[in-house]
Amino acid sequence: MKPEKPTYQDLENQLAQTQKVLAALEQDQIDAIFGDDRYMQLLNLKQTIDMLCRNERNFHALADANLIGIGFGDSNGNVTYINDEMLRMTGYSRADAIAGRINWETCLTPENCTEAGTWSERLLNQEVVSVQEWEFLRPDGGRTPVLGAASRISSPDGHLVIIALDRTQIRQAETRSWKSDQRLRMAADSLNIGIFEWNLTKNTACWENDHMYQIFGRSRKQPPLRYSDFLEQAVDFQDKEAFDHAFSKARHPGNIFAFACRIHRPDSSNLSWIEISGKFYQNDADPSLCMIGIAQDISEQKAYEQTIEKINDQLEQRVRDRTAKIQQQTERMRVLANKLGQAEQKERNRLAAVLHDHIQPLVVGARMHLWDIHRKNHIDDAHKTAHKIESILEETLAELRSLTVDLSPSAILNDGLAGGVNWLVTYMKKKFNFTLTPRVEEPIDPISENICFLLFQCLKELLFNVVKHSGEDQATVSIERTQDQNIRIIVWDNGNGFEPDTFEETQNNTASLGLFSIEERLKDIGGRMKIASAPGQGTTVTLTAPAGETDETTTPPGHRHQRRADDKPAVPERNPEDSIGILIVDDHKLLREGLTGLLQMEPDFEILGEAADADTAVVLAEKLTPDVVIMDVNLGEKTGMEATEKILSKNPHIKVIALSMHSDKRVINAMYRAGASVFLNKTVPSDTLIANVRKCISDG
Repeated sequence: MKPEKPTYQDLENQLAQTQKVLAALEQDQIDAIFGDDRYMQLLNLKQTIDMLCRNERNFHALADANLIGIGFGDSNGNVTYINDEMLRMTGYSRADAIAGRINWETCLTPENCTEAGTWSERLLNQEVVSVQEWEFLRPDGGRTPVLGAASRISSPDGHLVIIALDRTQIRQAETRSWKSDQRLRMAADSLNIGIFEWNLTKNTACWENDHMYQIFGRSRKQPPLRYSDFLEQAVDFQDKEAFDHAFSKARHPGNIFAFACRIHRPDSSNLSWIEISGKFYQNDADPSLCMIGIAQDISEQKAYEQTIEKINDQLEQRVRDRTAKIQQQTERMRVLANKLGQAEQKERNRLAAVLHDHIQPLVVGARMHLWDIHRKNHIDDAHKTAHKIESILEETLAELRSLTVDLSPSAILNDGLAGGVNWLVTYMKKKFNFTLTPRVEEPIDPISENICFLLFQCLKELLFNVVKHSGEDQATVSIERTQDQNIRIIVWDNGNGFEPDTFEETQNNTASLGLFSIEERLKDIGGRMKIASAPGQGTTVTLTAPAGETDETTTPPGHRHQRRADDKPAVPERNPEDSIGILIVDDHKLLREGLTGLLQMEPDFEILGEAADADTAVVLAEKLTPDVVIMDVNLGEKTGMEATEKILSKNPHIKVIALSMHSDKRVINAMYRAGASVFLNKTVPSDTLIANVRKCISDG
């Protein structure tokens, strides 16, 4: 029977005993006992054992320096050797290993122990347990995730080797990645836009957020929407071909895609507008072409765009209508300009006719009578001729006054718009037998002069229209100043009335100088005209215009003149004889000279001086202290009323006789309120003026 091969441990024990014996003997004794051959065998054995020890130490050093855990054990699971990395993973110390307190069954978790029974049986059958995930249960209760494998060593004692790789960092990285992915998905779900990821090569949907389900009206129980499903089931047929074409054209890694289309939602019969945008990329794990993108519901935006487009169409139509209307108004203005030119020429012809047919013959007749005076030697005949001349001049003045009133009523100059309305009451009654009832809500002043004259002319034209078209012989006019500083004039009658739209069309075709002219002139100053009328129900016309800026130093147009350099006040010494001292105030030099020549022929009259304006009149009245001041009403920058008040405030004993070409009651009353004793028209006979001068003095 062949003896068993000694084990490594038997050899090591024999070597230890032999070394003890050798240490106690001398060399010659060794040779005598063992003989040369036996000694050499023992020496070779020792060298072999030393080499094995060195190899084992080298293996241990290599195993301890390795990042992989390495351990050996017997068939009972007891650990016979374990390196430092395996100790760290299992949580045991080197002392535990030396003391034999480590067993693989206690190192593995309960769920892994069940598997260990299986692979222990496999190891007994010389099989290898392939790499799989285990967890070491540490003595402190912690767990170490590892990738482990085991194999049986070909030896009579059935030893096995176990290797393990610590997956703690990998597991932590996976956990962090999972948490990051979860946070990303949570963030995506919180957004108000749909987010998705498609694998186009595999025709799968990797994932999509909650809002994607809302946009497409789908349930979370359904799988994510793939591109093919999206194209076939969701996209409306009107946009399907265009979307697929654009998508296929952009389908390349790195390309950006964006497209708006209409989709069907299962929960709605209406189409919705969405915009799909995203980027194509190559998957790192495989060569699949993927796309990550977003989906936005732009239905409201499209609705706004359609509304804006509709509004733009309406605005463009209004612009076209307005352009056509402007062109129409331009044509009307052109026709109106021609008519205004014709009217202006007609007015010139009328003025020329008045001057030629009335004024000029009267002046010529007066001149002929003057020639007749030169030929007559008898004083009575000269007086008769002079009286005829005076009558002719009086008629001439009446014609001129009528012409002046037609061009610019004195009431406007002195009492503004309210005075103009009162003048129109008399004028309409006298010329057309038309009754005009005024309602003026004071105060309406101040009003800019230009605005005042424009409103007066507009009101006058409105009343002419009422006389011509209403069939009525009366109307009412009201004037008020609004809180926003506008002047509002309302004219209404109970006459025939008309259809405003039909009338406007007629105005467009005829370019009448009536209402259209009024409307255009008001627009030019920021005003407006409003017409309310119906057939058989009368007409109400409202004119509104800004009052305009006024300047207290501005004088109204008409008969006001600046003082001339040659109008220097005459300041003679007062005649000590008993006489009536007179100061003549008028802004026309010719009238001052005429009055002076007329009055100084009276033996008891003394002309103390002349003044061309109100300020000079006040200065001379204080210096000369006349008995009578003959005062013109219109004196340029300041009126005769102002001059009269200042003169009488300093010298109340002076008598003021007002002279004016105007006969308006408001002007007359204003002069009397200022303190005038008498108001005379400049057309009165000279005897009347002379008599009133004496009467003022005699009445005291």
